[in-house]
Amino acid sequence: MSSKDQKVEFKDFFRFTKDGKMKSGTFAYSITYAALILIVYGAAYYFMIDVLAPLTKGLAPWLSNLISAIVPALVGALICLIPLKLISNKKPFFLGYVWIAVFALMFLIAMIILLKDDREALSIFLHLFVIMVPAPLLIGGGSAWYFWKRSEKLERISEDND
Repeated sequence: MSSKDQKVEFKDFFRFTKDGKMKSGTFAYSITYAALILIVYGAAYYFMIDVLAPLTKGLAPWLSNLISAIVPALVGALICLIPLKLISNKKPFFLGYVWIAVFALMFLIAMIILLKDDREALSIFLHLFVIMVPAPLLIGGGSAWYFWKRSEKLERISEDND
């Protein structure tokens, strides 16, 4: 049975062998990809917000916020998805986005609890959270999911043709 034929379950990601190595590299790869994705998106927002602010100054606030959310998310997604062509197993890359979603949800809950008494600080946090979190997860995570499923389909087609 080849390694591709073995079924790996979620709980197997956390199991270790006798020598301390992980049974599945997917866990380690996905966490590493999550860190790299966060760095890329952080840099995209850091550099793009100052560029976009003067361009969106005269627009309605909702449109300005939408542009400030989507443009850096698109730039970050493009940068993250370029090397995806070089990665044969695209599942851990998509799982990196899943980890980011889990961490973002945990962070959101913690901040709501911590800022429950300070309405102004909570409002500012939620505003920034809505601008900086959903767009990258939807655009980048959706694209990574699409490329992962597409590569699986192409792999099945090539196996069927053999």
